[in-house]
Amino acid sequence: MADHYRWVILTVVYLSILAFTLIFQSIPPILPLIISEFHLTYAQSGLLMSLFALPGIFVSVLGGFLADRSGMRSLGTACFLLMIGGTLLVGLGMNLQVLGMGRIIAGIGAFTLSVFLPKLLSQWFKRKELGLAMGIFNTGVPLGSVICFGLFGRMGTLGGWRIPILFTGIYSLIIFILFLIFHRPSPSQKMNEDKSLNIYKSLTQMGYPIWLVGFSWLWFNAAFVSFATFAPDLFIGNGLTIEQSGILIGIPLLGSLLFSTPIGYLVDRFKHQEWLIGTGGMALAILALFFNFTSSFLFLAILMGLFSAMIPAPIYSLPPEILKTNNVGLGFGVLSTCSSVGLFVAPYLVGKTKDLTDSHNWSFILISSFFFLTTISIFFAQRSRSSPNNTALKR
Repeated sequence: MADHYRWVILTVVYLSILAFTLIFQSIPPILPLIISEFHLTYAQSGLLMSLFALPGIFVSVLGGFLADRSGMRSLGTACFLLMIGGTLLVGLGMNLQVLGMGRIIAGIGAFTLSVFLPKLLSQWFKRKELGLAMGIFNTGVPLGSVICFGLFGRMGTLGGWRIPILFTGIYSLIIFILFLIFHRPSPSQKMNEDKSLNIYKSLTQMGYPIWLVGFSWLWFNAAFVSFATFAPDLFIGNGLTIEQSGILIGIPLLGSLLFSTPIGYLVDRFKHQEWLIGTGGMALAILALFFNFTSSFLFLAILMGLFSAMIPAPIYSLPPEILKTNNVGLGFGVLSTCSSVGLFVAPYLVGKTKDLTDSHNWSFILISSFFFLTTISIFFAQRSRSSPNNTALKR
């Protein structure tokens, strides 16, 4: 029974990462309605997205450290309570300050949860199945995004913008109950016996390769969120409608949804995660540049969907492979911290480039550079892992 229970854990983890994504992406589809009600500027409305990602920069490493050294049940409970409470504040808030506070509180719980969940999977799935599990896990974010962009705008138009927000809170509450019912410690779980270790010592023990993996994840997220933010303006400027541009943005998400699990299976069978990540990053860098020279946007978006799926599952399969067991959660915290930096900073840099140059060309050159740095970072990670002098990675 215990051997098959890992699939129950995977189901709960998957439903939980959907809760994370639904809360994260609930704002963009209903943003025009929020702007209209509160008479917000675009800077203020953008802040509602940024405030959610901001806590991830500061709490993810700590969350990973706690995942390695505290009970998973108690940590998961705290995450869900923060997510539910913050979402209710947003759904019931009557001014921008309350909405912003709700997004911050929900972000603290959500980004800690995003570290806790892959750590839980790494405890239940063996090496030969971990890539598949991470591949399935990483389809949760694109699926949740597709649900938000496909349904929440319509829900908000019919019932008001608070309805989809409160829906995400109710969904999170249901998943929280399921988590309490079905969570159990892994049979192979071993808590760290050295309770004297502090977070600084643990970070030192990890070594620097995990940070290079984190930087690769940072650049990928920086590029992808910047593309999703500014590509619609390019598409509309070339004569497409808002609906058509939305479809084009959704295609790369569907690519990740369809191909992330097969990529995870390939990782289990052949390893060489760095080659998959490096190939995906290089291909995406080239594709981003081509948006400046052609109007065949559909073809480019389809290719982006294929190559973008080559990165998340391999990235998430690396921490359990290159770190000692008592630091795996901290490694996922590093990934989350890096992705939060990319999500928070990159759209501003790309937007500022557009303001200064009044051209999409330089914006997409910068996006292409982010994708290229994804490949460069993982190349150095692979070099450091294969170095005979690197003893920090030995189990």
